[in-house]
Amino acid sequence: MSARLSAHLTEKEAQLLLSLIQQGLCANKPELEVFQPLGLWLFSEDKKTLIASRRLLQLRQSINTDLDAVAAVLATLTELQTAWANIVAAQLNDAAARNDVNALSEQITNLGGGASFVLSQAFLSKRTGSSLKPTDFTVLENFAFGQGAEQNASYPKLLKALSTTAKLIDNSKKLITETNELSPIDEGDVKSHWLAQRLIELPLIMQANIKSHAKNDYHLNGLVQAPSSDLSDKEVIEWLVANPWAYLLAQIIYTQDMWRSEQVSGGLALEIDPSQIKHFMQPNTIQVVVTTNAGYEVSCGSLAELVLRVLDALDIHLLTSLKHPQQIEALNAAISPVIGYMISAKVWQFIEGSSQDIPQYKTHSSFARIPTSRLGTINFARPSKHIAAAIREQAQSWANELVGLKI
Repeated sequence: MSARLSAHLTEKEAQLLLSLIQQGLCANKPELEVFQPLGLWLFSEDKKTLIASRRLLQLRQSINTDLDAVAAVLATLTELQTAWANIVAAQLNDAAARNDVNALSEQITNLGGGASFVLSQAFLSKRTGSSLKPTDFTVLENFAFGQGAEQNASYPKLLKALSTTAKLIDNSKKLITETNELSPIDEGDVKSHWLAQRLIELPLIMQANIKSHAKNDYHLNGLVQAPSSDLSDKEVIEWLVANPWAYLLAQIIYTQDMWRSEQVSGGLALEIDPSQIKHFMQPNTIQVVVTTNAGYEVSCGSLAELVLRVLDALDIHLLTSLKHPQQIEALNAAISPVIGYMISAKVWQFIEGSSQDIPQYKTHSSFARIPTSRLGTINFARPSKHIAAAIREQAQSWANELVGLKI
């Protein structure tokens, strides 16, 4: 897929692409339609808003900067692709003329799949000649690269852009047809919250200096408000529904409780190192320990790793530019203060136990009855069966994978 350049594509549209990458959504403009076959967004129901897709998040997480991602998307346009391939061809010809084998090899390696664009341009340049002259797209280039594409400072970025573009185009040919619209979140309808293809922000606890945190109708909000003291059952449910991360953590502890109540093989424990007992309201790391149906007790990894597995199973994606290892680290740190909120709301309970027991978290007795109450069934247990199922399935499969490696 190589699209023709819209005559009206300007820095304004490039800025919209940047907003989509950074914020997960942007206004829909007709000039952006040329990029639609790439599968980088979903539409809002009214078609006025573009919402970042998993494919766009994966693109951003695979490269270094937001502007690198913008450049890669722009390079899917035929005219830009040709102009930039022409500059690369000229640079490669220069390295070849200088017999600089090392530079030539490094540049071709960095170019990756983008070599096909340059090769096509090389055939044409036998007649027209490759050139390092400024292109007709200096405004877009200044936005994406900070200077014209012909400048030496732009060359590494050009190679990266064309390399990434080749992967984008190749992946667009493998797109599976799926729903390309996303309905807005209805705060009064929990079923509308945890839909497939939705994005969720990293947890962020409510503080005085972030009261202006912007919310939108399509992303699960990362901001977690501190619960009031002595909440009624109704207020607990309302707090959970209003705070997606608290809701998800409540689902994890609820799944643990339900699993244990079945009195069958297997189970889930959320443990901390004894050295963290004094910090149980804000632990460094919570360790997920799963007992398999076969009776193996497996220390699987951190709570953040389980959460990421569950979100992936739900086809819900963390809105971040971080690569997976950094996501785990950031999510563990961001979840940590939320644990204190879960305890304050009497949803989670910390069990220090005796000297023989490992400190861990379980369902608070005050919360245990709520999911089976009428209010809890309507707003917690029933609409989120798929979340509880994903938590259990991912915990089991994670443990089984690790046991399989050990045997």
